[in-house]
Amino acid sequence: MDLPKKDRHRFIIYGAGAIGSVFGGMLAGGGHQVDLVGRAAHMQAVASDGLRIEGLLGEHLVREAGAFTGLGELDRLPEPSAVLVCVKSSDTRGAVDDLARSGLVGGRTLVVSLQNGLGNLETVRGAFGERKSFGGRVIFGAEIREPGRVFVSVWADKVLIGGPSGRSWREAGGELAGELTRCGIETALTDDIEAALWAKVLYNAGLNPLSAILEVPYGHLGVEPNARQLLVEIITEAFAVASVEVKLPWRSAEEYLRHFFTRLLPPTEAHHSSMLQDLLRGRETEVDSINGEIIRRAGGRGIPVPVNRVVYGLVRAKEGKGKG
Repeated sequence: MDLPKKDRHRFIIYGAGAIGSVFGGMLAGGGHQVDLVGRAAHMQAVASDGLRIEGLLGEHLVREAGAFTGLGELDRLPEPSAVLVCVKSSDTRGAVDDLARSGLVGGRTLVVSLQNGLGNLETVRGAFGERKSFGGRVIFGAEIREPGRVFVSVWADKVLIGGPSGRSWREAGGELAGELTRCGIETALTDDIEAALWAKVLYNAGLNPLSAILEVPYGHLGVEPNARQLLVEIITEAFAVASVEVKLPWRSAEEYLRHFFTRLLPPTEAHHSSMLQDLLRGRETEVDSINGEIIRRAGGRGIPVPVNRVVYGLVRAKEGKGKG
């Protein structure tokens, strides 16, 4: 799609795995200049044959996106409108340090964390300041079926982004949300991104580790009585911590659980967690930024979270088994 020059933005997707490739591919298909930075095999396939996006967002073959394996390969100009950080949470510190050294983040560049878990936005703010650091709640699922081919398997809700309260930066965030929506990824601006990120942690805290430990899709966890009870206990503990830190839209854990089991879980029943995919590939999971953060924050407030501690330990033990 050809856009007028004044409406054409440059985006860098740092961590162009499954989710990052969807964001980058849809933006490139919408007429923007997009540079993807990701793993070699995937980037080589994109460079030679284009990026294929399939599944719930439709069928797209994107040939316009640049594909690179490191920030050092990118031109510094034009200044990016936004850098979308999509690396694993365990890689956030290194990614932010790389971006800070690269000189790619200009004075008006937004840096947007589109990652799982808690703590990522704080890391971005520490490097680039609060006024240009945004967080995103992403609650759709995707996987790389083969290099160059990404499949969107789950769409639970629209993307939410939020950050600083200053008028000019809110306008910039609103413009980004509008462009993502125009390019096919429904996105809205929120005034409380911390609450939105916590809401996603409530969603992920039980589903991700239990799906990974039991090696089952999300739907099994909602119908098998023992797994369902574990979900309830994990989420109830997490809700107790979240409700101290942020203002949630649910008055109680019971109210949230009704929403979870009736609205959030059914559309994702067939999905296997990214945590399971990481274990099967011998990669480090994001359990530290999800259940690990729940445990850390609960400890500072004297809130007991015994079930989260157990599932955290089991996932870490399973990671260790894969390295043995």
